[in-house]
This record gives sequence, structure tokens and C-alpha cells, in this order.
Amino acid sequence: MSGGRHSLTTTPEEQGVSAAHEGDVPENVGDPGRAATAVIPLPDERFPHHPEIIASGVRIGESLDLRAASIRGLSHRYYGKVRQDHYAFRSTADSQWLVASVADGVSAAPWSHVAAELVTQRGCDELCAALTKTPPEKIDWHSVIGVLSDAVRDAVTRSGAEPEDASATMATTGLFAIIETRPDDTGRRMVHLASVGDSSAWLLRTEPSFTWSPLQAVKNDGAVVASSATDAIPVTGRHSLLTREFTLAPEEVLVLMTDGVGDPLGSGQGDVGRFLAERWAAPPHPLHFAAQVDFSRRTFDDDRTALAIWPVPDAGNP
Repeated sequence: MSGGRHSLTTTPEEQGVSAAHEGDVPENVGDPGRAATAVIPLPDERFPHHPEIIASGVRIGESLDLRAASIRGLSHRYYGKVRQDHYAFRSTADSQWLVASVADGVSAAPWSHVAAELVTQRGCDELCAALTKTPPEKIDWHSVIGVLSDAVRDAVTRSGAEPEDASATMATTGLFAIIETRPDDTGRRMVHLASVGDSSAWLLRTEPSFTWSPLQAVKNDGAVVASSATDAIPVTGRHSLLTREFTLAPEEVLVLMTDGVGDPLGSGQGDVGRFLAERWAAPPHPLHFAAQVDFSRRTFDDDRTALAIWPVPDAGNP
């Protein structure tokens, strides 16, 4: 399914979502599974300086509220493996554009957390630099992805691995958004999107009812057997690069997420869609947002990353 709107007509409690008070940890969606309370998290001693949780909550200029969180999943906590997701964001020097990115390191490659951090941070830097001389609709996304692929290969070389084995050492998805900070006369903002891999972007509409709209094909939608295969950076040869332009309305929230959130969200129609829509109708406290990204649901134990952007009501109006 792609591009449809999914109306949410019942409350979280009616759909089996826990009625925990906001900020309670953990928040359960349906059956949390035994691992939610049984897992004893272990550190990854190889990477002691890599935190298992990062979170952000800021206002961009006077017009956009941003919340973001990246959290080590239950599986990585149990096995003592490093968090392989990451996010980043920047404003351009003229404050006209917000650049945001999320990335999901490929779990089979042991240094993928390095690739995820590099691609998000370097990607935002590259896009901000490009926007000083190029309008967003003219961005050469293939060139940007090529620069990031070369940067990952360079990181592989520095790690001591052979460059021809780059993807076996570190690889990551990459999702990028360029968001206009100042609305037009109707309150809408231009957004430019590009992605490699299965990290996904969604519009959450909060009025008159909660609806989720995917901005690309929903992963595994209609598949009899779910697949975890995905394109990744560094790219080699032919690869799938999705690009899209659209406008963000005042009543909509733009949400970028890795598949640790996207897989349980599914089409947006189920319990998880209702749970997140209820809590993200307005920007929550950053620590509450992180706890909500880390909701417990049986069988979903991947790293979780989400970055959400809310237009500030009446921003830009005299």
C-alpha cells in the first residue's frame, strides 16, 4: 500500500493499548512480550563511548518543533550489542531550511553503527553546504549518496578492513528530509525527501482525526513472508533511490523513522498507529518522546529511531 490515508476512529484503550500515564516507562502496546521485563541489558564493551539512548527536543527558529530519539533495541540489549541506528539534524546558515536524517545500520555488518552516524551527520552537512548555492529541487541526490558511499568506504579502510568488503564491515540505510522553515501564506511548507533503504517517512494528520499517510511504499505490505533485505549505503552499481517533493500542512506532523518503529507501525491502522498518534498529537517532552519510541510490543526488538517535526501553530502569521 502506498500513499493512502488511514483513519483512526477508536481510542488506544479500546484497542488494547495500555492506559499508562504519560511518561511511565515502559509503555506497552498490546502484548509487550516476556522480553520487555525479562531482558537484562548488557553493554557492548567494544564501544563504551557509544550511548544506547540519544534524544533531542528543540524549536527550530520560531516555526518548527522537533523531537528525536534513537534507542538500542531489546535484542541488542540482551546480546550486549551496540545501537546501530542514528539521527541528525541541522539548520542552514540562512535559517531557511531544516535538514534532518535517520539511518539504520545493517545488523549483519559489525561496524554499521559507524556508518549510520557518519551518513546522518555527514549527510546533513553535505546538504546544508549544497543549499547555500543550490535550491533543494536541484539537489543532485545521486551525487550526495555517492559522496556518502565514499565516506563509508574511507571509514572501512581506517578500520583496517579491505575496502572491497565495505558492505560486510559497515552499511546503513539513509533517509533525508529538507524542510522549509517559513510557511507560505496558506501555512504550508515545502519538503524534499530522499531515501536509500527501508527507513520510512510518514505524515501524521492530527485534525479532524488521526491518520497516517506513508510517503513511500509500506515495507512488506501484502507479502506472505516478511523480508529484511534492503538497499544500503555504500551503494554499488544500480540502487534504488526514492525522491519526493510535497508540502507539509499546519495540522500535519512529519515523522522519519527506522524500521524498528516502521515495522510495528505497519500500515498505520493498528494498535501502534493509534498509540503513537494519540501521544504525538502535540510535541511531548523529549524524554516522554523517547519512552514512547521505546514502546513494548511482542516480537519487535530492533533498535528504534524516530524524528518528528511539528509546525508551530500560527508561526509566520503577524
